[in-house]
Amino acid sequence: MEKVKPTQNLPQGYRQIGQLNLEENRGLAMILNLAGIGLLFGVGWLLMESLIILRPEYLADENIFIITGMREFWRSLLVLVVSLGLMVLLNEGIRLILFWMVTRQRPQVGIRGFHTYAMAPDWYLPRGDYLLVRLLPILAVTLLGLAAVPIVHINLVPGVLLLIALNIAASINDLATAYWLLRRPKHALVLDRGDDLRLFYLETADDQEPAKP
Repeated sequence: MEKVKPTQNLPQGYRQIGQLNLEENRGLAMILNLAGIGLLFGVGWLLMESLIILRPEYLADENIFIITGMREFWRSLLVLVVSLGLMVLLNEGIRLILFWMVTRQRPQVGIRGFHTYAMAPDWYLPRGDYLLVRLLPILAVTLLGLAAVPIVHINLVPGVLLLIALNIAASINDLATAYWLLRRPKHALVLDRGDDLRLFYLETADDQEPAKP
């Protein structure tokens, strides 16, 4: 089958074979939110364990970050805010660049509820390209953060670890969407409208693959 390309017009012969709508499926959305919280603590624990290899000197008693008063409380709050801000900037910034590289048009960016988004709502993207846009920000921010842990000032280590953990936990929807897409035909086209994701496939293709439930 000939490789499909990004397009703003659905090619002839394509039909919708699947839809993932988190706005309508509130139960799934709640499950993903709870999973994200669990992932945050799980990843946080793994990152702390990784300091044995990445930054063993941080584990000395005098470096452990413990809230013992108002000064430490405000310091921890500042670390949280800065880490969250950087996570959003890096994650959505990378996704914005990827959308532009794929479509050669400026993607749509904005805020919905408590989260930001970058998307190309008028484009039908090949499944492979769309998976790259959804997953590369998670991988890139995680690898950059892990690479930074051994070299940043020791006082910045908590912020870097928090940034990594927040990035992975906040990407729970991306991970769930990727799992859903990987079970669909590889030559499918994806239309992303935020919480409404639709999948299209060429019905008359010689190598047509059956849609999976």
